[in-house]
Amino acid sequence: MSSGLDTLPPELLQLIWDRLGAADTSSLRLVSKRIKEFSNRHFSVVNFKTVRTNLDQSSLQRLVDVANNIHHAINVTCLYFENAVDTVLGRNTHWDRRPSGPVTNRSAAAETLQYLLVHKLVNCRSFVIKHADDHMMTDEVGDTIEDEYNYDGLSTGDTTNLLFTVIAETGLMVKSLTISNWGYKGSNRVGGPIPTAKLSLDLFRQSRFKIPWTDLYELILEYEISHDHYDWIFDLISCASNLQILSLGFEDESGNFLKRLASATSAPPLCKLTLASAKLSGQLILDLLNNFKGSLVDLCLRYVGSDEDSSWNSILAFLAEKPLQLRRLSLFYLCESWDSWNSNVIHFSALRKVMNVDSMIVTDVHEKDIDRGLGGQMDNVMKLKYLECSGTVMGVSYKGSEMKMALETLAKAAELGV
Repeated sequence: MSSGLDTLPPELLQLIWDRLGAADTSSLRLVSKRIKEFSNRHFSVVNFKTVRTNLDQSSLQRLVDVANNIHHAINVTCLYFENAVDTVLGRNTHWDRRPSGPVTNRSAAAETLQYLLVHKLVNCRSFVIKHADDHMMTDEVGDTIEDEYNYDGLSTGDTTNLLFTVIAETGLMVKSLTISNWGYKGSNRVGGPIPTAKLSLDLFRQSRFKIPWTDLYELILEYEISHDHYDWIFDLISCASNLQILSLGFEDESGNFLKRLASATSAPPLCKLTLASAKLSGQLILDLLNNFKGSLVDLCLRYVGSDEDSSWNSILAFLAEKPLQLRRLSLFYLCESWDSWNSNVIHFSALRKVMNVDSMIVTDVHEKDIDRGLGGQMDNVMKLKYLECSGTVMGVSYKGSEMKMALETLAKAAELGV
């Protein structure tokens, strides 16, 4: 006789499993064969949706084992190449490296990776390449650099080129891509460049490389960009006709790349745009917003500096007049001069009075929900972010339908200097 649990539809079983711990789900596996099969599928979805690898021999073997399990392999949607603090990508594995040039896919490890992506991990079309090394090299002035060819392993540039070569030669249609080349010096987060010598730029210019990116939905780039990277990154964005989420976290000091993006005639229908660690003029930011005003609903600006006096006042005023269909806005650590962060930072401390927020001393950066809104007129809360060990409001985020009212208040509350 079937138990009541055994007769439940899959949707209800899913709700139950989402609320149970490992011990409870293990016990329920004994109820029936059907429940055991459902538990196996749920286990695969939860544990193998994203598979992390550092591309050393043991990690590659684990990836092979996952790919050879039909129940696990079908649920893998993202491959996460991670160079953590205590590991090095590709260590103790042979890679075919051209003299003073990029890594190719002509090695046993690279061929294994390519075979698995094409024939086994058929739903894996999202990729993350993340370098989080506590021992990143620095040059004579303290800037972060990649160790070109002096260690046993793969750098961020090597891993990027390896993945891109596989994509170009197999035509894998990519859904999401994140490249982050950030490390730490002490407690400070620093970004490093990806040397041009590590990338097969001639390959990136070919149509066989561009076609697989037409279905790209999300692109996140967090590394120091150089001028010789402008063309292929811009071409990639231009090819991604379905791109909806774009996050650019590199230091484009000249603003030339973003100027091209702001004037692009074939701009993708972005829904969310994030700019971080950027040096921009107020007019350039306005041009970017104008170019995506037909689709942009989520805007995030973090650690963005501007060269123009009072440019942030004009930007906020512009947004208040033309909200561009925005439903979500996040502003944090905006500065009117890239070279003077301590004295020219925009803050919103006046909001404390507008929203009747009591004075407080905090010990960490956190968010506070203000459910009273702007005099009780907003239908959603505004979140205030406070600077560490201070009550100064360094950033604000809002999500809701009263964006025009929120923008008008931000434009009035913005103050220069902390």
